[in-house]
Amino acid sequence: MARWCALIVALVLCAAFGSGRAETVIERLVSPGPLSRAHHALETRCTACHVQFQRSAQPDRCLSCHTGIARDIATHRRWHGLVAEARPRPCSTCHAEHRGRDAKLAVLDRSRFHHDTQTAYRLTGGHARVQCAACHIGMVRFRETPQACAACHARADVHRGRLGPQCQSCHTTARWRDVLPFDHDRTRYPLTGAHVTTACTGCHVAQQWRGVASTCVACHAKADVHQGADGPHCAQCHGTQVWRTIRFDHDRVAAFALRGAHRPLPCKACHARAEPPKRAPVACNGCHARDDVHRGADGPKCADCHSQITWKVAKFDHAQTRFPLIGAHQRVTCVACHPQSVNTVKPASRCIDCHRKDDVHRGALGEVCERCHKQTSFVIPCLPRVMPPARATPPRDFPRSGLRN
Repeated sequence: MARWCALIVALVLCAAFGSGRAETVIERLVSPGPLSRAHHALETRCTACHVQFQRSAQPDRCLSCHTGIARDIATHRRWHGLVAEARPRPCSTCHAEHRGRDAKLAVLDRSRFHHDTQTAYRLTGGHARVQCAACHIGMVRFRETPQACAACHARADVHRGRLGPQCQSCHTTARWRDVLPFDHDRTRYPLTGAHVTTACTGCHVAQQWRGVASTCVACHAKADVHQGADGPHCAQCHGTQVWRTIRFDHDRVAAFALRGAHRPLPCKACHARAEPPKRAPVACNGCHARDDVHRGADGPKCADCHSQITWKVAKFDHAQTRFPLIGAHQRVTCVACHPQSVNTVKPASRCIDCHRKDDVHRGALGEVCERCHKQTSFVIPCLPRVMPPARATPPRDFPRSGLRN
């Protein structure tokens, strides 16, 4: 027995003052068992984890290697830094070694583990119903689990990373499809009118969020009924409230301010779809050539007789001509006396020129109708109609000097 004691003392002295080889022997003799697979490389170097005869110094050796946990404890983050009972305890209290190669160093009691209070990542919404392995996939250290949304949802990102990793700026954990209200007014293009209710992808086609053009034609080129003839400045006439509402002030166009019947007309009545506004005709016959009953014979100056209020003749003063209109002539249409253009055929001013077919005397009383008739009424009151004689010469038995007794 004394020999064994002396041997042990000698080994201890060798371990304390001897070579490294002797140290390995004594350590192997006193080792309680093999290390786990995580630490098996340190099995021949006990001093990497232990300080001889100083059990209290062991946690410092653990933290010298596990610097991440040391940082968590110092900054009060993650499990080791948040849980109060975990900070003052030695590491070996929960992480026991020398239990064999297959022994687990970290045993998690899920029934007592509370993610909201013992970690820096609270589980809310859909995350509270997710299994642990769904986020901690094949990880040896749970503390290294990424907390960014894109780390788990990169494959489900319909934006394909174009909006960056800050998914929480628009989405919540309650429901991924419920998007937080985005303040578009903080961008270079505030949304107004119908643009407010338009889906994001309506303007951001193919998930293009940067460099999107802000001109109207960038989105509405296909719906442009003018086919590009009016240029790209749609806002001069259209607004974002209702696309069909035109706010263009045509009265500011000095060449052709809208008056009378022209005002309620739709734009395309004068401006063809593919016709630039500058090429729209200003002269009346530019639009009314087909309506011209004169067939161009009276020339292009329709405004001499017609107005924008009504197409009927309202401006021509016949009293300034050689034939002022009075009586029944005032009710007669222009074409009744002017079947042809006044520029090509000058109408005669005699009664017989228009009323030859109406002459019941058949020319027997001459061509000066106004000796008996007036313009107020062609019928002579109190006089019977005079029929022309059957023969131009009087009968032979009619005496020249007087009537027969």
